[in-house]
Amino acid sequence: MPRNIQRTAVILEKEILRSFSGLDDIKSMVMDSTKITEWPVGSGRYIAEKGEVLGKVSGGSKIMPIRMGAFGTGAAGAWVAADIVGILYYNVEFWLGPGITAGAATDEEVAVLHHGCDFNIAFLLGYTGNETITKAALPTCLFR
Repeated sequence: MPRNIQRTAVILEKEILRSFSGLDDIKSMVMDSTKITEWPVGSGRYIAEKGEVLGKVSGGSKIMPIRMGAFGTGAAGAWVAADIVGILYYNVEFWLGPGITAGAATDEEVAVLHHGCDFNIAFLLGYTGNETITKAALPTCLFR
């Protein structure tokens, strides 16, 4: 039996949904890899976590987690309800690092929940502090 093996897990799966209506609640969008930061810091991994509130990157059709920075279309780069597109349905790891720079070739297609969902706010990232705009952008969803 092998010895001295160390395994570490970075992400624990969490249930962000209390319920949702069906597949019509999911849309496919492209996440901008240049807007993703290293997480955990110092790990060399670039991860967008399940439950991230997502917004449109200003000047394009791509999206990003709103907690990663202020790249919305509102005044002074602040996020507004029109920027919010939904909630990330699953974890996405971007293959970036030495010799692999972020760009169009490393962008990822992701599933976004946006309609008729009942979210568990305890597991949403970027929701705290952005409750009002998230609820306004997703009026058919429940947040509790």
